[in-house]
Order: sequence, then structure tokens, then C-alpha cells
Amino acid sequence: MSNNFEVTFLGTNGSCAYNNGRRNKYGTNTICLAVKVGEETIIFDSGSGICGFDELESYQREHLRLFFSHYHIDHFSGLLFFSQLFDNNKRFDIYGAGSGKSKFYSIVYDFLSPPLHPVGISSLGARLDFHTIYEGQTIELSKDVVLKTCSLSHPGGVIGYRIEHGGKSLCYCTDVELKKHENDSALLEFTKDTDLLIIDSFFDDGEEKEGWGHSSWREGAEWAIRAGVKKLALFHYEFTLADRDIEIMEEKAQKIFPNTVASRDGMRIEL
Repeated sequence: MSNNFEVTFLGTNGSCAYNNGRRNKYGTNTICLAVKVGEETIIFDSGSGICGFDELESYQREHLRLFFSHYHIDHFSGLLFFSQLFDNNKRFDIYGAGSGKSKFYSIVYDFLSPPLHPVGISSLGARLDFHTIYEGQTIELSKDVVLKTCSLSHPGGVIGYRIEHGGKSLCYCTDVELKKHENDSALLEFTKDTDLLIIDSFFDDGEEKEGWGHSSWREGAEWAIRAGVKKLALFHYEFTLADRDIEIMEEKAQKIFPNTVASRDGMRIEL
């Protein structure tokens, strides 16, 4: 059994890859996370950050698993530009929520087809196997890697993920309105005692907008205390924020939950 458990943030920006000239430290790629766990390579979402996967030297590429939290464009836009999909020697298992296999497949198929893109899914060389998932599901990826799912509050629905391996875990909870989970024992149990909680931090404190499906750094820090997590990573920033804005968010969050880090494009965390 391999004890590898490493997370690489490939894209941490929400909504769009907008660069206002004041975001250099944290980057502006949209949402994508790569996880090396045991013998598995797992990618969460395919925002523009997925284009940086080729630069990860230590991640195996023969068999990749891609999990979608949902299909908003900042979590999807980089898919066509992911070079691994054009390699005849690669195999992908692709997971997403939907009412059936055909519906989930059609979302990917339509996105990778004209008029949205110049080439269709038939032009991809890799073998693609699609799997429909649902909230509350547990998937045994291998004998020592388990993935669990949980429903998050966001327009259209979002799946949160928890990976467990070798007595450690991480929770990927992007795009969640934590105020709507105040009495949610399921999400509390889902995130409880995790080694790394990656949480939506779109809003500054006091700027939350009800119904948008996002949270603030303060809500994330308070949830980390409540769930007894070991480390908190702020994530999915409002796209117009400058580097200093995110640094201030991190500093304020650390006063509530000291083991907080503001994630940035290219950051690696080993569990």
C-alpha cells in the first residue's frame, strides 16, 4: 500500500479567470484540484487550472479519475484544453451527478461540440468511461482509497467530496452556502475531523449574498472549529480580489482558526 496523499491546487479562482493586474501571488486560474492518493490520481473539476496538470511530474497519468462537483463554467471551461484527453494511451473514469448516465454524458458531449468548441468528443483519443453519482454515495476507488459524497447548498446543486486513505482525509467543499447548513448534521459529520478542509471563501465578511451559494472566509473558519478539522484551505475566491485582499482574508481567518492557509495556484499540501 502506498501512503502517498498530496494535494495540488491548479486553479483557485471563482467565476472567471480574470486578471486585474493585482493578482500575481495567488493566480487567476479557475477551479481545479489534483490529488495523488495511494496509487490513484484524482482530479476535481476542470476549470482553466486543469491545463497545468501536465507540469505535475510525480502524478501517474495512465489512468485518471475526474470528478465534477457541478457544471458551472468556472468548473468546466478547461476540459477541451486538457491534453491528456487526446492521448490514445490514457484511460479516464469521469464522475458527475445527474438523473441518469445519458444526461451526464450529454452535458460533457454538448460542451465538447460545435458551436461551443471546434472539435467534438469523438476527436479525443483517450478512453472515457462515464459514471453517474449521487449524494451520500461511497465509492471504493481501490482497496485503500475511499471517496464519499455529500450534497452542498448551491444553485443547481453541488456534490462535495471526502477522500480517505491511510487514516487521513481531505474534504473538497467548493461552492457552498454554509449559512444554509447551520443545522445540517450530515455536512458536519462529513467534514468532521478531516485533515484538510478545502472550503468556499468567495465573500469577504459581511458581504455574503443569500442564495448565491457561496460563503465567506469567516464562515469557513468558524465551520473548521465546529467540525474539528486539522487544517483549513480558503478557496474559490471572488474573481476581482487582489493579492492583498486575499492576504487580509487569510490573516483574519487565522485569528479565528490559526491553521488556515489561503490556497493559491500551484500550491501543494502533503497530508
